[in-house]
Amino acid sequence: MMGVVLFFSGVFVYGLAYFTPTIIADLGYSSVNAQLFSVPPFAAAFVVSIIASYISDRYGARGFVSIFATILAMIGFAMYLGSPSVHVNYGSLFFSITGAYISLPTLSTWMANNTAPHIRRATAVAFASSMSNFGGILVTWLFGTLSSPPLYTTATITLFIFSVLSVVITAGTIAYFSFQNRIKAAIRATATREDERPGLGDRSAWFVYSLSMN
Repeated sequence: MMGVVLFFSGVFVYGLAYFTPTIIADLGYSSVNAQLFSVPPFAAAFVVSIIASYISDRYGARGFVSIFATILAMIGFAMYLGSPSVHVNYGSLFFSITGAYISLPTLSTWMANNTAPHIRRATAVAFASSMSNFGGILVTWLFGTLSSPPLYTTATITLFIFSVLSVVITAGTIAYFSFQNRIKAAIRATATREDERPGLGDRSAWFVYSLSMN
């Protein structure tokens, strides 16, 4: 399930990374100003990403941070769809770009944290990278053939739907990990490590899925 969310996040990141100057230019800015005005949303995303990375690492709450980031992106897509104002559409990029650039690395790290042993973890990291890159393939059609400038309405609606699905799937993953942690806690209460078959990795009762420090 996390692979699906990583695919969605890849669509967000690649779509906004490659097409933000084009989107800004299509809002009426000159080509030079379009490049210039593409900087502030990414600068804001950098600052918020540093704060989010600290919080997610300090409290181990990567799933919750990912949900928060995706909601930010969702707000940005909704603003872009719902307002005819060029200024509001430009402001929406601060939300969507920030959310996209927090979500993808948080999800990738969360997947690595919840995978063991090291071979399985390495495979999970490669899988996460592949799924996000597949999202980049969709973007080439989404912002080209399937959706026309200047508003890219079809593309933005698609991104909004993906963001909603991402929140739902991530919340479901948190609920699943929490359920599995309770099962593992019950096993640990009645057994010892010696009773368990070796080599189970993250399926071991002594492997606790990362949700939060609480």
